[in-house]
Amino acid sequence: MQATKILEALAKDNNLRTLQHIDYDGMDIIKDGKRMLNLASNDYLNVATDVELKQEFFDTITQENYLLGSTSSRSLSGNHKVYMQLEDYIAKSFDNKECLLFNSGYHLNISCVQALSLLENVLFIVDKFVHASIIDGLRLGGKRFMRYTHNNMQELADILTKTHSRYDIIIIISEGLFSMEGDCANLESLCALKKQYHNVLLYLDEAHSVGVFGDSGLGLAHHLGLAHCIDFLVFTFGKAIGSFGASMLCPAHYKAFFINKARGFIYSTALAPINVAWSFFVFQKLHTLQTRRKKLLALSAFLQKKCLHHNITLIGEAQILSLIVYTNKHALLLANKLMESGFFAPAIKTPSVPPNTARIRISLTSNMQEEQLMRLTLALSQHMPTITAI
Repeated sequence: MQATKILEALAKDNNLRTLQHIDYDGMDIIKDGKRMLNLASNDYLNVATDVELKQEFFDTITQENYLLGSTSSRSLSGNHKVYMQLEDYIAKSFDNKECLLFNSGYHLNISCVQALSLLENVLFIVDKFVHASIIDGLRLGGKRFMRYTHNNMQELADILTKTHSRYDIIIIISEGLFSMEGDCANLESLCALKKQYHNVLLYLDEAHSVGVFGDSGLGLAHHLGLAHCIDFLVFTFGKAIGSFGASMLCPAHYKAFFINKARGFIYSTALAPINVAWSFFVFQKLHTLQTRRKKLLALSAFLQKKCLHHNITLIGEAQILSLIVYTNKHALLLANKLMESGFFAPAIKTPSVPPNTARIRISLTSNMQEEQLMRLTLALSQHMPTITAI
């Protein structure tokens, strides 16, 4: 069978994905009876595992009748009050933007990008390392798109020079903090390029930067004072927010456009109101979590410094750090060695990253301790020579 042949080829390339049987206990994962520090969680601010925060949420909603299921799409009977409360709350921090909730970041990107493809004479120019959901939306939309080398602003500028007069609309798409490289977009340059042309719009996915940056935790663009320059600003709730869902911040006419043309919004049963209420609660708490944000970034700097002492270079600018070991085989071997040492950090392979850039991706959370990261550094220093010698 064709499917079997594909699976056999993936296994031969050390690239076969399987679901793991694991249990959770705070920041630890328990697999096959072994306790390991979870380095694969996106719960950057320790919100999802914060027992006291969760109890405070339950205490505040005792008088509310939040349903466990919405039972309908929002365009029919599923538009519960809490959705609009959350949308209004997020939007109030951004001038000239309204907010629209989606069921997930994947739903949002694939739906909104496909919808924007309906615009006449539009060109998309995207960073080569944007999330797969954006690429899927572009492919479904069927319009031409071009890619520029990751964070290469000169290449992007050259593409704009050659194309800007041929299209009515050009939409540049980037992430705020890139999910695999762990580096930030050059927002100052992106905004400067946009100002040079009347027909350029910016689409920024802040999945990994919302919650993490700024005194308010409202993402990189807001932190840098550049949110007004971004036409489509995407937040997802399944990472630092510790919840589930996503939101699009955009001008009012585009919100109306997405309500009518974003298929993932139109044809999905809305999120459970109780889940949206939790997201609303967390967003109201974000400004109080500055200590966690500072600690998170301090832990990142600490781990990078300690690894450098052992001639181990981690890439990344914030809470996402990666050790590139190139081949799928090396990544799997190192991941297994780390599990033996008490660290859960699965191998990241193609197609999540380009060929020959397989890696161990380390996601830090604010409740980790320096002592744990010291032990991680020691484990890496012990196993790296063995892995790279193979």
